[in-house]
Amino acid sequence: MLKRKIAILIVTILAAAGSARAVEPPYILVDLDSGAVLAERQSGELWYPASLTKLMTVYLVFEALAEGRLELNSPVVISENATAAQPSRMGFPSGTIITVENALKILIVKSANDVAVAVAEMMGASESGFVADMNQTAIDLGMTGTRFINPHGLPGGGQYSNARDMALLARTIWTRFPQFRDLFAIPEIRFGSTIMPAGNSLLEFYPGSNGMKTGYICAAGFNVAATVTRGQRSFLAVVLGAETPTHRATTTAFLFDAGFETSANIAGPLLSAYRPVSGVTAPVNLRSTMCPPDAGGNEDGPDQRDLLIAAFGEPAPLPPPVAVFTGGADPTARLLVFIPHPRQRPTDILGVPATPATAGIPLPRPRPRTF
Repeated sequence: MLKRKIAILIVTILAAAGSARAVEPPYILVDLDSGAVLAERQSGELWYPASLTKLMTVYLVFEALAEGRLELNSPVVISENATAAQPSRMGFPSGTIITVENALKILIVKSANDVAVAVAEMMGASESGFVADMNQTAIDLGMTGTRFINPHGLPGGGQYSNARDMALLARTIWTRFPQFRDLFAIPEIRFGSTIMPAGNSLLEFYPGSNGMKTGYICAAGFNVAATVTRGQRSFLAVVLGAETPTHRATTTAFLFDAGFETSANIAGPLLSAYRPVSGVTAPVNLRSTMCPPDAGGNEDGPDQRDLLIAAFGEPAPLPPPVAVFTGGADPTARLLVFIPHPRQRPTDILGVPATPATAGIPLPRPRPRTF
């Protein structure tokens, strides 16, 4: 164990060598069962969520499925508007029909933006209507530092979140929809002869890892909301703004290690009541350091998979990729998602500054290296 931790630390340093960044990646570690916050750093800092945005997109689909307003074989139609979404995308032509079930697998594993737009249009009658529902749901859940402008996470003015809010959303999915947990544990999907891996390398490299979602844009860096279960204990970690996929994985692994090394009876503030504040009034923008205009290609940089193997050892064998396909939808399946349904509004309103936590919770072991 100690040898592996040293390897992780060395590889993390190598993976970020030469960086001029001064921003420390925010993170939060939560006990999934109790909801206790076990460790955090700047978890209220405003950040671009990137494709962690899709956690809210799939949350609303899960909600409709659970309430019987939608079925797994209900149709999702790829519109002309959806085909215009920027990558990552599946590239389906306009008029293509897929099932809700396949759409979910594609959203979670491939993180396809065109499918996210198509799902939004199916769920909300329009993309903007769905985004309004996303923001109302964020209010309902108590995500006081979050605002969405699209269903996929591509950057734009007015879109932001933070590590605490993404942890709250991820834990709500975990606790409210256990029937859909397996979707987040899919390491690869296959469409025809094309295999598309999930961005969450911990599914291969960290024993017990079982989801959830990664995201990346230049402005945000490498984000992840990840879960792990060993025995009777389950943890959730959110890491924002890592410099590389390896840095993201090793930082998350440090947090998971910290969780398993704590007593099961350790006390911490409940995530639902935790209110960290942001030190900035707009999302931190890492574009100038993550994607500098004069950087050129990265052909001479370290291979991320080699770094992951150096840090974690050889990965576990993967199950066969899960096949996804077009067609197969039942046009008569329930599609009642446009019917308004009442929501209880919390006292916290989106945009109102949250109150600070009473105390930060330090890691019970050395913190992940900061850069």
